[in-house]
Parts: sequence; C-alpha cells; structure tokens
Amino acid sequence: MKGFALTLLLSGLVSVASAQMKDRIAAAPVRVSNGGTPVSADELTRQMANRLHLNEAQYIRLKAANQIKLARTDEIQWQYKQDPSTLQAKLQELDAQYEAECRRILTPSQISLMHAEQSQPVLPKTEPAGNGLG
Repeated sequence: MKGFALTLLLSGLVSVASAQMKDRIAAAPVRVSNGGTPVSADELTRQMANRLHLNEAQYIRLKAANQIKLARTDEIQWQYKQDPSTLQAKLQELDAQYEAECRRILTPSQISLMHAEQSQPVLPKTEPAGNGLG
C-alpha cells in the first residue's frame, strides 16, 4: 500500500512539473527565421553575443530586449494580419524602439558592427559549377 501511495504521489509531482514546464515553454516567444528554423530570444542573444563580443551586463539587458521584441512582433503580426499597411507601420515602429534600446545597451562600435552585418545582402548558397550529372 505504501508503494502504491508513493508511486501515485510521484506521478502527481511529475505531471505538475510537466505542466509547469509547458507553461514556461509557451511563454517564451519563438520565431521562425527565414531559413525555417525556430529562433528564441536566448538563441538570438547568443548569436549577437558571439558576433558583437558582449559583456555579461550587455548580454542580460539585450536578452530582455530581444524577448520583448519577439513577443511584441508576434503580437503585432497576429493583431494586424488583416491590415498589411498598419502591420508594416507597427513593425517599423517596433524596430525603431528596439534600435533605441540597443543604443542604450551597446557601445557605438558594437552598434556599427550590428548595422554592418544587417546591411550585408544574404546570398543563396550555390553548388559549385559542374555538369549536373552527379
């Protein structure tokens, strides 16, 4: 009887922990990048930290800014999906707010590096020239 009660108690705890984890995962905004892979605020901030050489304080503040931007982007896209012109205007406004927050967090050299990377055109990967026969 003790074994059964203990098993019942442990399975209850596991289900509660699982439900809490699902809530936590659902609360974290995840975007799909142009390549089709999901990008979370953690992943985005980690990529920026590698490229911009952020210190710990910058990383923490930028991660919060990225979480807000991703969540707000999803909200705007859902709210204005029927009105493309308003959608574009709201997304541009959000980008301006994000840019202002980045200027408060990053150094001028990091900002210029971020802009240089954003302005580079993304070229599709091509196969080396060949006859196409295998």
